[in-house]
Amino acid sequence: MYISKIKIRNFRKLENVIIDLEKDTTLFVGANNSGKTSAMTAMSLFLNKQNFSHYDIPLQNYKNINELFESEEIPKIEQFDDIFPTMDLWFFVESDEVHYVGMLLPTLDWTGNFLGIRLRYEIKDITKLYIDYRKARDLVASRKNMFPKNMMDFLSKRLSDYFEMRVYILDPLKIDINQDQNGLGDALEENPLKNLIKIDVINAQRGMTDEVYDSEQSEKRKLTELMTKYYYEHLNPNKGVRSKEDIDILEKMVESAEVFSDNMRSSFAPVLSELSKIGYPPFGAPAITINPEIRPTETINHKNALQYKVSGELCLPETYNGLGYQNLIFITFKLISFRDRWIKYGKMGVDEGSCVPIHIVLIEEPEAHLHPQAQQVFIRKAYDILTSRQEISDGALSTQLVVSTHSSHIMHECKFKQLRYFKRYLDSSSAFVKAEVVNLTDVFGADKETELFVTRYIKIEHCDLFFADAVILIEGDAERLLMPHFVRKFINLSQAYLSVLTIGGRHAHRLRPLMEKLEIPMLIITDLDSEKKCKNKGKIVYKVAKTKRGKGLVTGNPVLKNWLPNKCSIDDLLNVSDEEKISMESFPLCVVYQTREGERTFEDALKNENKKLVAGVKGDKVGFVLNLLYLENFDELQVPKYIYKGLAWLDDIVKKRLSGNISVNNIENGE
Repeated sequence: MYISKIKIRNFRKLENVIIDLEKDTTLFVGANNSGKTSAMTAMSLFLNKQNFSHYDIPLQNYKNINELFESEEIPKIEQFDDIFPTMDLWFFVESDEVHYVGMLLPTLDWTGNFLGIRLRYEIKDITKLYIDYRKARDLVASRKNMFPKNMMDFLSKRLSDYFEMRVYILDPLKIDINQDQNGLGDALEENPLKNLIKIDVINAQRGMTDEVYDSEQSEKRKLTELMTKYYYEHLNPNKGVRSKEDIDILEKMVESAEVFSDNMRSSFAPVLSELSKIGYPPFGAPAITINPEIRPTETINHKNALQYKVSGELCLPETYNGLGYQNLIFITFKLISFRDRWIKYGKMGVDEGSCVPIHIVLIEEPEAHLHPQAQQVFIRKAYDILTSRQEISDGALSTQLVVSTHSSHIMHECKFKQLRYFKRYLDSSSAFVKAEVVNLTDVFGADKETELFVTRYIKIEHCDLFFADAVILIEGDAERLLMPHFVRKFINLSQAYLSVLTIGGRHAHRLRPLMEKLEIPMLIITDLDSEKKCKNKGKIVYKVAKTKRGKGLVTGNPVLKNWLPNKCSIDDLLNVSDEEKISMESFPLCVVYQTREGERTFEDALKNENKKLVAGVKGDKVGFVLNLLYLENFDELQVPKYIYKGLAWLDDIVKKRLSGNISVNNIENGE
């Protein structure tokens, strides 16, 4: 049994998103502020049934809420069905696991597979909320800017007093549609998740510090505190049923304690005898003695308990290690602790009872302070650590790991089907930025050849495509070497997160299904690749030819032939307008290529644009570009005209994105 799908509605910028979860590891990727942390927070709050903040309610809903409570009549609860945070949770359940989910069965006819519940953060008593708010507002009606100015202002301080989490059973036959709240019946009286799911979270801000003098002591000893807690829960010989080993340890501790106590009493005897000078103890009063106690947890919970062994007997304190390794050790030990607390390992088993069947672990940005290789090792091994106990496989228990990241190195180690891409878009109807989640499992459909090419290419490139504001596709290394110089000429591109991919016009079209899903603005800088039709031993072949009009030449570039501008002959391509090289059909796309006669490649165009500057520079392709770097006046190198036009278009697109004013609709409307 595992969680198959979650649907989050009306939580921050997540107005209505669907996230499919893998049975093992799922990776949340996307640019900054795209909703990854919001999704992780929503999962934590809903599954732990915690109180929400008024900031968790979407900002675009504030106006509606305020207006409903300004009415002279008490609003109806149905008016809030699509306003407050909601999560639909879908489980995949095997037929022999039905004993776990008895409370969730919609009917006795259920035969297996999917079961769903809806968790809603909703008003407890709308009449009481309305009356209390109106009373509070009427008290300050004649005063300016006094609390509460409106209902959302009132809820900013009183939300948890009037709201609670309620759970409803969903219809498994309607898993793919948004089920109307009115058709779900009454809320369950008990919490069905209590004996079904355990969720643990490692937040992005973990407070790891170097050994600096102004650090708080609690910040310096994070790992020591974690190990102390682990010892107390799972290894403490004073807890649970004592084994022979526990009794042996305790016996030695008692012997040590007696020796230590005798020594302490002997040492304190002269001091205590001085109390007789003030007449203590008088008749009938108890005498003072020393009876120290040695506690196992105190032997590890001190500043020098955890150390790093350097050489021989030489050791350094916990914080005398790089932040990266501190972070790596801390997260790893957290995972071990989560796992063993879930299965009630060691001393917990007898006291705490059996474990729940599903364990969800959320990790935010594990890459902090880690070098690329450490990031890759961690994500490869994290799930193995969470499932390495025999008790997990023997008990048919399920662990699901969800990681949010900005690291292309971590993404590189995961399968393509494990990625969930979060993308931002501007809702033109509300003017608010919202988020959408793209499941990359079925992007390519039945086209397995394209799927293999794209997924392997992304792994080879370590590309940062999924974290970019815009993407530039280029032909080869010559363009890659000079692209930073070209980009610096554009203000908005210079401050944007760009992903530059060397893929070539003969393969760029393979990315089309993926880019249509991601909707990241893309500029393709490609070559005309003019060819002439010839016959060779009776067969028609194509040979490289200098670009000229009226010669019956064609392009060998699949992007130009089959995507944009969807032309084949060189004459047609040279006559294409700038507008025809742009498409806003599914995402912002522009294709540029050489437009002067005689130019077939980037090197041709670069030389034509900089005839005086490059005169005398020798070399072919990459060698030619590398030799340009020796020029004293390199900064005067001009961008080839066709590339300049493409970058100018992308600069304008990025400008609108950075200002929060971009969508396919408003670009098409010229806004």
